[in-house]
Amino acid sequence: MRLPGGPPRAISGEILRTRLIDRLAARWDVPVTTVVAGPGFGKSTALAQAMRRHAADPRGVEAWVTCEPGDEDARRLATAVCRAFGVPAPAVTPLDAALEALRSASPIETCLILDDCHEIPAGSSGERLIADLVRHLPAGAHLLLSGRRLPAAPLARLHAAELIRCFHQADLAFDEGELAQAAGHADRAAADVAGLGGWPALVRLTLAAPPGVARDYLWEEVVSGLSPADREALLYLAMLGSADASDLLDRVPLVARFGDGRIRAHHLWTDALTRLLPAAQVASVRAHAAGLLLDRGDALRAGSIAIEAGDVDLLDRAATVLVASTLATFPQDTGVRWLAAVAETEHGRPGLRLLTAATRYASRAGDREVDGIVDAAFRDGDARLRTAALSLATIAAHARGDENRLAELFQESLDLPGADAEPTLRLLMAGVRGAIFELMGSIDDALALVEALPPDDVDHQPGKIIVRFHVYLLLLAGRADEAAVIAQKHLSTSPYAHVRRMPQFARWLAGDPRDLLPAAHSPDRPAHLPEPDANDRYRFNFLAFATVVAASLGDRPALEHSWSQLAAGDLGHSWSPLVGGGLGYSGSPLAPGGLGGDTRDAAMLATAAAARAILNGDEEQARAMFAAFVGEHPLSDPVAAVHLRRFLGYGYVLSPPARRTWDSTPLGPAHQRVREVARLLLAARAGRLTSVPMAGVTPETVLIALPLPWAVELAAHAAGAGLPFGRRLFQWLVDHLGSRAHDALRPLAGRISGARRLLDAVPITPSAATVVSVLGPLRVLVDGRPVELRRRRVRQLLTILAVTGEIDRDRLMDLLWPDLDPAAAARNLRVTLTYLRQALGADHLRCDRSWVRLVRSKALTVDLADLRDHLAEADAARSRGDPAATGPALAAAVGLWRGDPLTDLVGFDGVAAGVLAELTEAALTLGERRFAEGDTTAAAELARRALAAEPYAERGMRLLLAAETQRRDPVALGRVVCRVREALNTLGAPPEPATRIVLRQAELAGARR
Repeated sequence: MRLPGGPPRAISGEILRTRLIDRLAARWDVPVTTVVAGPGFGKSTALAQAMRRHAADPRGVEAWVTCEPGDEDARRLATAVCRAFGVPAPAVTPLDAALEALRSASPIETCLILDDCHEIPAGSSGERLIADLVRHLPAGAHLLLSGRRLPAAPLARLHAAELIRCFHQADLAFDEGELAQAAGHADRAAADVAGLGGWPALVRLTLAAPPGVARDYLWEEVVSGLSPADREALLYLAMLGSADASDLLDRVPLVARFGDGRIRAHHLWTDALTRLLPAAQVASVRAHAAGLLLDRGDALRAGSIAIEAGDVDLLDRAATVLVASTLATFPQDTGVRWLAAVAETEHGRPGLRLLTAATRYASRAGDREVDGIVDAAFRDGDARLRTAALSLATIAAHARGDENRLAELFQESLDLPGADAEPTLRLLMAGVRGAIFELMGSIDDALALVEALPPDDVDHQPGKIIVRFHVYLLLLAGRADEAAVIAQKHLSTSPYAHVRRMPQFARWLAGDPRDLLPAAHSPDRPAHLPEPDANDRYRFNFLAFATVVAASLGDRPALEHSWSQLAAGDLGHSWSPLVGGGLGYSGSPLAPGGLGGDTRDAAMLATAAAARAILNGDEEQARAMFAAFVGEHPLSDPVAAVHLRRFLGYGYVLSPPARRTWDSTPLGPAHQRVREVARLLLAARAGRLTSVPMAGVTPETVLIALPLPWAVELAAHAAGAGLPFGRRLFQWLVDHLGSRAHDALRPLAGRISGARRLLDAVPITPSAATVVSVLGPLRVLVDGRPVELRRRRVRQLLTILAVTGEIDRDRLMDLLWPDLDPAAAARNLRVTLTYLRQALGADHLRCDRSWVRLVRSKALTVDLADLRDHLAEADAARSRGDPAATGPALAAAVGLWRGDPLTDLVGFDGVAAGVLAELTEAALTLGERRFAEGDTTAAAELARRALAAEPYAERGMRLLLAAETQRRDPVALGRVVCRVREALNTLGAPPEPATRIVLRQAELAGARR
């Protein structure tokens, strides 16, 4: 929970700091501005006045964030920045989220005011975020840092280049005119405020006290003039941070109203009232205020009050609420800061013990000492603490696979009063029981428990822990399709990067590998690297999963990278004996309870080791690996059977016991599809492959079910058996994996007849690459050489197929020959198809009695279809919170635009205009990103392209104006200003507010030059 957002409102008698406001306008001329002064120097007031002045005649979009306790967590601070700019926080790193917010108005300039920066502790992730913002500030973005001290940020380069403006105490002090004005408002002589150094807070206090009061007694005099009720209300206001206390606003100095109407007292009041009021009253108010804060879930502010007051009891209470309200999303930076604020001897208090356990678990999931710390906290704590302690202990025990510990915790949860009535306790009991069932291999029972929970309980649970557990159980049950939907809905926008990966894994297991294919990742963001923001349990699971995925993709470097971290024990835990031997598996037990030491983890490691062996050409080693696992963990144990089937294809092919188990066991839909693929491979090896089921067996399913050497082997056997599926599968693998598919198939050429046939028929690069381009004048290129299409009907037919992909023959004849009878139209269509087939090649056109199809592949591309793919990729990147991926997708889309699209299209009214609008939108969106990245040349060119298509689009005008303003060519800028003015006059309507802002910026820049 944050305090009221936005700057403080103006109050009665406030002095308008005109001189200072004029100087602060320079924040729009430089990247960074700093305002540093002690308490009471009117930093917030002056900045609020400057912001209000700017709003009356804006140069850009300005946002205000007041830093506060808890903003040491970079995720929390970045979310506040996004909220201040009115944009949703994307599911990316805190830095990328904040940068996207600053770019959100591009090409309009933005300014972020970070007030009270001193609230962010040194060395915290929040401070690092501010430093990174300074380093990576987008073009057209401005940052103002205000506080009693500045965060550590790289400002030296800006000073050297004169790209920073700095304001200090002397700049904020009242000048003589302002002092006289303040005294006049209070009907006092200017002499009464002389000699105060222009300190605004001291001036206001002096004017609030009777004349002649000595400076040292000003606080006492102001406080003594308040009624006991007002004193207590003011103390509550200082403690709470904000409240509805409007009646104090006119009677008490240094009290301000903020954006949502709530009132805040200046920080100086906290020190003054704590010093002046009776200690018992202060302690009573502090305890009551803290209780109110904790009741509304604001543990961060309650904890900060406790630290400021040295109140260990209060910090102990706040620690319980913090852990209970965060659990798996616990802010580790805050835990470290709170524990460092009190003597280590105090860490034995129940709440601080719980805080210690949560802080340790956040980095080391397998830390067995967490159990002892939690148990000690549980013994000494109240009901709320016990619930939080049991929740944390459950998460830790499940991470280790400690079934005995979970049984103990379940019994303890039964003893908690009101366990059936309170939502948190209901979730806790269901979570503990579900975890026990999962560790017993009773996945259906665990799912029944989770799916019976009230949706409202689940929606309000911290960190979506139950949702994550639900997704995990669905994957184990072979219901990956359902898991993918739930994960995308609830986890794709998590502030934690490792949680945001869960939808990708779920989609892979559901048979949709797009997120993890090579084309989906840039070299600097490889898919096989685990996220840094998670504990070692996540890293273990991720690395094992990544090893198996890399085997499916034939990506040997990625596989070895993931495997080496497991084999070397880089994660600091004891699973390395499982993977360190030459065979890749050792039955030697690990330390009880350690990560990698239970049946679940051994199954993951067995599959990962087998995947590595198969990719390296040693299937016998993989077979021995599975035999060793089954010998150590018989499949009569449901835990072994359940977890070995996570990647069912391996066990089904390599292990007869596993095959018998899964042939006699009901499986979920995703597991059934994988089993069907594995059965096809075994049938092919036995020479019994006579057909391939059309339903369920797709190239995508084969990819996720089998390592690449097995996938190409299946394709070769199918091709040798004369089944079209063989070539289709291998073509798909080549299209998506390139030379890796050929490298995997080549060793089979001597023993499988279909292998050589596929190698000859499906080159890595198609022998003749055909490109159909309709985003401009129709053009067909074969290996880069143009093919002439002289016949108008051939051009029209090809354009229609480029738009539709496939079309009914009768509909096609009606479009091309509306005046002919069906027989004549059919003859004409046959002739036209013959000409088109000659131009494109027979493989690219498919016809039957009802339909005509254009077949896209690596050998034939259609720019309109590519445009749709690129735009869909950009949309998907935005929806999954990956703004960095939108740029390349948009650039690829705009790069296809050669001129007016679909000039030969007939019968599809509005389609060409719609495509042109899509291209224009893509060009402008890309141009705005290029502008924010500082590439004004590209931004201007994209704006001109968009304006050529839509001359009166104000968005294009704004982009061109902004780009030319930044390029600093007065002649070019003048021409653009005239062009925009003429276009606006032609429209005869007032410009949009955003256009007025950018036009004013351009005219100001032109005047300065």
